[in-house]
Amino acid sequence: MELSTFIALTPQLVLATGTVFALILIAWQRSQQLLALFTQGILLLALIASIASLGDGQSMVTILLKVDDYSRYAFILVLIASLVVVQLSKTMLRRDIEVHDEYYVLLLLVALGAGVLVASDHFASLFLGFELLSIALVGLVGYLRSTAYAVETSFKYLILSATASSFMLLGIAFIYAQTGQLSFSGLAGITNAANVSDTGVLGQSLLYQLGFILFFSGIAFKLSLVPFHFWTPDVYQGSPTPITLLLATVSKVAMFVVLLKCCFNAAQIDVFQQSALADVIASIAILSMIVGNTLALKQSSIKRLLGYSSIAHMGYLLIVLMVSTTGGINFAWQSVLFYLSAYLLATISLFTVLALFEAGNPIEHRLGSDIKIDDWQGMFWQKPMLASLIIIAILSLAGIPLTAGFIGKFYLISFASQQQLWGLLVSLIIGSGIALAYYLPIIFSLFRESNKESAADAAVNTQTLTWSTLSFNQLFVVVLTILGLGLGLFPNSLSQLIASLSL
Repeated sequence: MELSTFIALTPQLVLATGTVFALILIAWQRSQQLLALFTQGILLLALIASIASLGDGQSMVTILLKVDDYSRYAFILVLIASLVVVQLSKTMLRRDIEVHDEYYVLLLLVALGAGVLVASDHFASLFLGFELLSIALVGLVGYLRSTAYAVETSFKYLILSATASSFMLLGIAFIYAQTGQLSFSGLAGITNAANVSDTGVLGQSLLYQLGFILFFSGIAFKLSLVPFHFWTPDVYQGSPTPITLLLATVSKVAMFVVLLKCCFNAAQIDVFQQSALADVIASIAILSMIVGNTLALKQSSIKRLLGYSSIAHMGYLLIVLMVSTTGGINFAWQSVLFYLSAYLLATISLFTVLALFEAGNPIEHRLGSDIKIDDWQGMFWQKPMLASLIIIAILSLAGIPLTAGFIGKFYLISFASQQQLWGLLVSLIIGSGIALAYYLPIIFSLFRESNKESAADAAVNTQTLTWSTLSFNQLFVVVLTILGLGLGLFPNSLSQLIASLSL
């Protein structure tokens, strides 16, 4: 390998090397605090390497991996979310007498799997990253085995994840049988099994269409798209809060980015236009927008509500797969990356509050507490900074003006208008309208006073939520609040950064 190849893969190599040294560290000295700090250090080094390499352009690393600025930016989002998960995990595990060595190793493996996915340019590397991510997550979702839903959650995620992997493998086999290609770049010069370079013939091939639908089904499972969404609310509710954040951010960012890398080539766009695949994806997008938002209406659990909400948000993003010309690919990438940035910031903000709130109720937390909307009742009068962070995050997810989420939806609306996707555009607007019916009651609850002592009142005197002494968690809440306000009021800085990236 050339030196440039190693430089392009530096963030992934840092994570892989860090995972090995984490195992050595465990064998040398079992210290949860030491391993947590080591994990944060490794993730921070990988983040610095990713930021430093922005602007380096494309770099082909063998036939399996291709690193470009879009994948680097996506990996930056993954690493930021992973760092937050480690910090929240330290707060969660601090009260447990067990030494949770394997927990942080699994976190590193999840981040590494996501790093392989965002850099994939081949179905083989995609599947390796998919499995690395999935197997590590299976262990993490049921990690707090003393909680009420731990076994059910991990078992359900394991079975359904294995099923999704099977569908994906069968789909890849069908695609290879029809095209003779496993490389995404190779699909740009696609040929059918008879070596006839004709995307029209391929678009009419039932074997290829079936293969792509099966492959897409495996991706749709991770993205919680309808009708592959049934696991989402249960796993969100039963997982430890930091792991739910991992599922909602790292997993979804990595899977969506690799889906775009697979689909965004001239041949695949032509196939979409000459087959029923575009109609299938559009139908899944519309169903995800409407069903996800509708099912969230009656939820009282914050985690379950955010699970159904994530279904709708992934449905919104699916609009960009309907690009009809190669000239629209760059704008599609910019729309996705900005929307993912806004979604990531809002989701991190909400789960940070959830984790800190749970830390204020340690007895309930050990029993597997499930925070309800009513538990946040009156929080604004007790903890205005936490409540302000919730308000900013909720408004951003709802797409209210002067928030980052509004700019992200504006990108999608502009894209849908340019591509004349009127059905998807109407579904996005209707879905966003339905979402207001369950987002706004959360904000109203923050201001509503209660006659009984709520969990928010009971948590006032806990060390984690005490603002008399400045802790890292409190400083982090302030930073998230400033970022949420700043990105909504001044989105041009992020928009220009993403626009400067290129394939």
